[in-house]
Amino acid sequence: MIVLHILSLLFGTVVMLAVLGSALKTVVLPQEGFARLSQAVFALVYRLLVHRWSSDARSRALQRLYAPVSLVTLPLVWMILMAIAFTFIFWGTGSVGLEKAFEFSGSSLTTLGFAEPDTTARIWIAFIEAVIGLGLVALLISYLPTIFSAYNARERGIINLRPVAGSPAVATDLLLNLQRIGLLDSLDFWRNQADWMLDIEQTHTAFPTLTFFPETNDDHAWVATLGALLDAAALVASASETQAGEAFADLEKGPLMALVYGVPGVTRVARAANVPLPVPTRVQELADHYGEPAPAISIRREEYEAAMASLTPIVVVPAGQEEEAWRRFAWIRSAYDPPLRALAGLTKAPPAPWTTDRPAKVGRPRFLRRRPLQVDWTANMVGAATGPGAAPATGG
Repeated sequence: MIVLHILSLLFGTVVMLAVLGSALKTVVLPQEGFARLSQAVFALVYRLLVHRWSSDARSRALQRLYAPVSLVTLPLVWMILMAIAFTFIFWGTGSVGLEKAFEFSGSSLTTLGFAEPDTTARIWIAFIEAVIGLGLVALLISYLPTIFSAYNARERGIINLRPVAGSPAVATDLLLNLQRIGLLDSLDFWRNQADWMLDIEQTHTAFPTLTFFPETNDDHAWVATLGALLDAAALVASASETQAGEAFADLEKGPLMALVYGVPGVTRVARAANVPLPVPTRVQELADHYGEPAPAISIRREEYEAAMASLTPIVVVPAGQEEEAWRRFAWIRSAYDPPLRALAGLTKAPPAPWTTDRPAKVGRPRFLRRRPLQVDWTANMVGAATGPGAAPATGG
């Protein structure tokens, strides 16, 4: 019996430390991706809530509820597991039944005081549990406003771009409208968009649950807006005649700034959501491949050429350099094509040209983070099949 009590103490202590570690990693010191316990909770809620219903409207409604319900469930799971952990700790002190140990634990965690421990050791344990319970409540109070603030900043960026990019966002419309209002070569405009993309990278990698949070309006999507920004910048960059070591033209500086910050950012956001992707590629490294054959991407060359034709005379490809321009665009797009399509599949956003109209098919969240999401890169393809230059192998 003594051995069982010792094992109970050890088990309860391990569970308590695991819950504390999960709470601290999720709220206080967030890192890229989900904490282990958070990953398991989100996977469980997804399986309970999100199904393939016969009604598309019901499926979409439940999909929109998935992230908020998971977020509210997580602190509840922390409290339940903490109560269970201290139940085993109280029982491990000996001469007390499981029912009484649970009463001690619940009384201490909730600070209600309806069950008073009968020894000095148990009083100290109750005191420790009460402090932890109050700490978890304090973490919850700080966690929810942080999530809402990051969500609000993301929505504000979408709304700021909606008048010029459209809803859903379209890259060519964005460039044409920027030209009409005189902001196409404005470094301040592009710097603001780069800052918005950096904010998304920071918040959505630290709190991956934000990736699944639905937008306030059904007719726009943060993935589509982010993709339209990157595509608009890539279209401008594809027509550039600047050689290595030369200064870029005023029209090109802003879009290149957006690419430099946005391309690795969208990859990190997808990796934080457990999508199997390699480390982000820097835009500067892509220039070494411009002379090579174009990689396979989800955009057809005909789509690219039609987009460039609609942008004349804003963005002009020099005569005889159409092939070089297509290769530049294809290599730039290949750096963010897989994460963009994966995020479109994760969020199930409304269709938008070149972004959420060709989402990859992403499987259900995993219970264990070391197992990446299963992704079918060939699903919903509109352009060419994604090849080795554009997407990794399907996750197991």
